[in-house]
Amino acid sequence: MKQEILLLFCIFLLYGSFSVFGQGSSCESLDPFCAGDEELVFPNSNANNSNIVNGEPGPDYGCLLSQPYPAWFYLQVEETGNLRFDISQFQNEDGGGSQYDVDFIVWGPFDRTEDYCTNDSLSELNIVDCSYEPDTVEQMYIPNAEAGQVYVVLITNYEELPGFISLRQTNSDQANSGSTDCGILDEVLGPDRFLCGEEETTLDATTDGVERYEWYRFDENTNDFDIIANEENPTLTVNDSGRYKVIVYENITAQADEDEIEITFYNAPVATVPEDLYICDPNQTTIDLSDASAEILTGNTSEEDYRVNFYESTQDLEDENPISNPTAFPMEEAREILAQVQGVESGCLSNEVRFNVDLTFVPENFLPGESVVCVDLDGTVLAQQGIGEDLGADYDYEWIAEGNTIGSEAVLNFTETPDFNNVSLIVTDNRSGCTIEFNTILLIYSRPESVEVEIEGSDFTGGYIISAEAIAGVGDETTYEYRADNGGWQESPVFRNLDPGNHTISAREINGCGITTSEQFYLVGYPRFFTPNSDGYNDTWNIENTTEIQITKLYVFDRYGKLIKELTPGGEGWDGAYNGRTLPADDYWFRVEFEMQDGTNDHYGANFTLKR
Repeated sequence: MKQEILLLFCIFLLYGSFSVFGQGSSCESLDPFCAGDEELVFPNSNANNSNIVNGEPGPDYGCLLSQPYPAWFYLQVEETGNLRFDISQFQNEDGGGSQYDVDFIVWGPFDRTEDYCTNDSLSELNIVDCSYEPDTVEQMYIPNAEAGQVYVVLITNYEELPGFISLRQTNSDQANSGSTDCGILDEVLGPDRFLCGEEETTLDATTDGVERYEWYRFDENTNDFDIIANEENPTLTVNDSGRYKVIVYENITAQADEDEIEITFYNAPVATVPEDLYICDPNQTTIDLSDASAEILTGNTSEEDYRVNFYESTQDLEDENPISNPTAFPMEEAREILAQVQGVESGCLSNEVRFNVDLTFVPENFLPGESVVCVDLDGTVLAQQGIGEDLGADYDYEWIAEGNTIGSEAVLNFTETPDFNNVSLIVTDNRSGCTIEFNTILLIYSRPESVEVEIEGSDFTGGYIISAEAIAGVGDETTYEYRADNGGWQESPVFRNLDPGNHTISAREINGCGITTSEQFYLVGYPRFFTPNSDGYNDTWNIENTTEIQITKLYVFDRYGKLIKELTPGGEGWDGAYNGRTLPADDYWFRVEFEMQDGTNDHYGANFTLKR
């Protein structure tokens, strides 16, 4: 896989001579360079001269997919115009030997007063040119460069082999070409300094062959430099922002060089740990993290001079990769957020702080839209009943009915039938201040007052059809379920195929407000037909004998209601004759009178068929 070596280089051609410059292994140690139309050759960065194997995290390296053996440089534009350079890499200083792949990236333009090495500076928005092609000669192009602008340049040694890099400006003799400023190579004090949270810094003008140093500070009142008395050493410790100058002398009187530097001290911003943020609305999918900004900025002298950057992780903070849209940060679950204060002008960073973003809303179905209160047939509440749920000590509750507060506990209990139907509940999260209101309608239900049973059909016509009706109790209209004897519950009140014998039908209120059972009823079992032909099969007719009821009378009639026979249950039965005369095939009717087990009297009648 291709690996990049990020080398920011400082190359210059001055007075027709070649110079080789040290290569900064990090952006903070970048060196100046300039170049002309004469070829400049200098050693690449490799394992023999650098222990920095990969580029530092943070900058956007654009097309460069890897950054081995980084080296950083900057150039300053002297004449406005376009800048074109050829960059090549080879084995030997004279250009001989193997040719090596070389890659580069350029950021800019910057002002001399800027800090070039922040992630904001070395971002995608500031990339001017970049190449990661597998070529031994690359073309670097900086269009429309303006005098005084600064560009940061990075060259990579893809093959990581010792060798040399050649740089040459190729458009010096063309119209609209620019040039680089080689004067920056003569700087004694280095680039301007921007110091965050430091109390002092030391300027070092040490120069070979110099015997005397004079230090000056710029006076804005006189618009001139004033000499600093008794400061003749090569170093000067300063603790005030301002512009400083040094003049170096080769001997007592002969000036060799001078240089100026701007020193700016910035107070380190302070980040204060904010209160946690909460989402109250269950339908809310994003949160505005900037709601915590004012608290985080507490302790800084002027809030408008600072901004707050928010991060999802420690790695993002280290990589200076803030959340791009903190005012609409998507939230799916509770999480921790990191924040850091940054000076708008200085870029200085504060300590990091952490806070939580939590989802504290109460579930939407916490209180249903309808709540049931069960009462007895006299209207009294069945035991103690309540609505609501205890969410814990972090919540307060207010129950309201008809504009009045009727409770402050988590559960609203009823010991008597309420005289209102609509209830509101306001739940407050004491941690976040989030409130949510629920409304419920109270439904008053009771068990059925009674169950009425109607018996249709007969054992002769294919079975009995039992229809039940639950007579409503007190309270609101509700729905009932039914069952026969100990069978399963069903919505339909109609039952078929019940066996002969004693039965009851029960009805219950579907919300659990009670069960009512019908009076016991009896289904008589009897043959649907008989064939009195003396063949030994079905020669007589009688009802099924049973011990579940006490049969008192059993009569047989013809279709005209004439009494044909009075039978004894369990006896011989009717043989199809009347006073010794054989009756014709036809439908006949019976009536049975009986006493139930509870002592009540009942009767039943139906028809059957005599077949010849």
